[in-house]
Amino acid sequence: MAQNQFKLLGTRRFLPLFITQVLAVFSDNLYKNALIVLLVFRMTEEEANTLINIATSLYILPYFLFSASAGQLADKIDKSKLIRIYKMAEIGIGLVGIVALFTRHYALSLAVIFCYGTYAALFSAAKFSLIPQQLNRIELLGGNALIQMGSFIGTLAGTIVGTLLVGFTHPGQHGLTYIAIILICVALSGYLASCAIPKAPAPSPKLHINWNPVVHAIRVMYSAWQIPSVFYSILAIAWFWLITTAYLAQIPNFTRAVLGGSEEVITLLLCSLTVGTALGSLLCNWLSRGRIEPGLIPLGAIGITCTGMALGFHSSHFHTLTNADLTQFFNSQGSFLILLYIALFGVFGGIFTVPLYAMIQDRSSAEIRAQIIAISNMLNSLFIVAATLLSITFLDILQISIPKYFVIIALLNLVVVSLIFAKLPEFIMRVLLLLPARTLYKVNFKGLDQIPNEGPALIVSNHISFLDPVILADIVERYVRFVAHPAIFKSRLLRCILHMSDAIPIGLDLDDPNSRERTYKAIEESLENGELLCIFPEGKISEDGELQPFLKDIEEILRRKSVPVIPIALHGADAQAENTAQQPKKKRKRRLFPEVLVIAGQPVESINTDSESLQKRMRDLKKNKENN
Repeated sequence: MAQNQFKLLGTRRFLPLFITQVLAVFSDNLYKNALIVLLVFRMTEEEANTLINIATSLYILPYFLFSASAGQLADKIDKSKLIRIYKMAEIGIGLVGIVALFTRHYALSLAVIFCYGTYAALFSAAKFSLIPQQLNRIELLGGNALIQMGSFIGTLAGTIVGTLLVGFTHPGQHGLTYIAIILICVALSGYLASCAIPKAPAPSPKLHINWNPVVHAIRVMYSAWQIPSVFYSILAIAWFWLITTAYLAQIPNFTRAVLGGSEEVITLLLCSLTVGTALGSLLCNWLSRGRIEPGLIPLGAIGITCTGMALGFHSSHFHTLTNADLTQFFNSQGSFLILLYIALFGVFGGIFTVPLYAMIQDRSSAEIRAQIIAISNMLNSLFIVAATLLSITFLDILQISIPKYFVIIALLNLVVVSLIFAKLPEFIMRVLLLLPARTLYKVNFKGLDQIPNEGPALIVSNHISFLDPVILADIVERYVRFVAHPAIFKSRLLRCILHMSDAIPIGLDLDDPNSRERTYKAIEESLENGELLCIFPEGKISEDGELQPFLKDIEEILRRKSVPVIPIALHGADAQAENTAQQPKKKRKRRLFPEVLVIAGQPVESINTDSESLQKRMRDLKKNKENN
């Protein structure tokens, strides 16, 4: 079942990194927003807008310049040591930033923004590549969810505190002093937290660093391209940052021009988006039972499109207020739906991104993992810039209203993610498996850790319903390729799913020797490629839930190649399954949402077992049902 992700906060493997991350995000957002508000109130509108745009660009620029080097450093040097160095540098950056704020030296303040951006680019590659090094595979999704939640909470807190304290910078007030104290305390606390991060030995200590970011980025992207799920996950994350920036950047103008709200309403909408994203990130662990579940990604993408369109359509009919405070906004018709759509946009955004980050960490090679994550950060920055150009094109040049712009971006999201999913049918297949398995049955399981995380293996399961492949494909974390009897292809849904999963359709009881030999060769090639296969050796669905005799060809499959064989017993997937053998079929009652129990046994090498011993082991698993 799903791991309780919050238990990670009680471990030294994760808590120091989590605290370090939250404080890092808080401090640079505190400084950045304090500077922006100072510029707005100390300069003319034109001067302020120019400097704000420069500040934003200077914060993003280091991701282009230093991400490639950041990834190489994180793969070459112990990440815990590297993070401590970065946190020491943050203290120095904070001190210089304080001097710049007190002296109103805006050129120096912009230099500090650039330094914070550099620090963020370096730290990001180290922290995301550290997560899979410190956590077990089953903890990976929950760890990423907590990191995402912490990032958004730190961002929101830094934004609010920085904005509020700058309001107390008039003569006789001490807003800047409070900012200085908080910056130093947070930086020192972050460094102390980083000192508690356990050692993380470098996976590539002999790596020769290439300081040319363009050449190195191309090389790393080519390496990622060799693993399609990693490559397209990188693109999907970059696209997410584009659409998030497209919406987020317009929140202030959307609030003033469309809703007619004050600064309080802007803060409220930002809080709704942040809380929604944090909630969506945490929901991932529950929805996926703690496993890395690609099926959540299409659900998140569809949710982003639906909520984005709903926000655009609904706000286009909103009665514009006049500098409304929170009370006036809440009293206006349709305000609750505006908040709901923004919060749900964040929820689906969290559901979309957390599995993508976990997939990159899990499926990329440990030797270049940090480099791949760093190049992903570089691409994210490029897409953020593209979002700015997109908003200029639609809002300034084409003069499209903000609500219509939201609808266009939502539709564009549907097109782009559809193209990505076309390249990765695994995402669609997993969601097709996820929906029936989670809605038709209540599934419990035990012993699935017996299935190896990588390498060739063969699952041998009893067969009590047509949806057995759906249940197994849902609960087994690895991609499963099924060896399926032709009869199962009669179901349109299963035929679609099995075709997408590249199932091997066979009839093991056919007399055609060529057909059987082709089947054996297909199975042998699949195992040689390191795939996980699943076969139902009974060859048909059991009428009474009892284990039926195995087809004789299972012996040939076991003999062909030595691989781990994992016996699995399914209980209760069909209302006809158990204790109904004596009832006429017409009188058998089907339970609504039946409970299914899946038990996996100890693996055994295929050459050390046979059909008879496998049957005995599976019968023993079925007999042990009452003890589970």
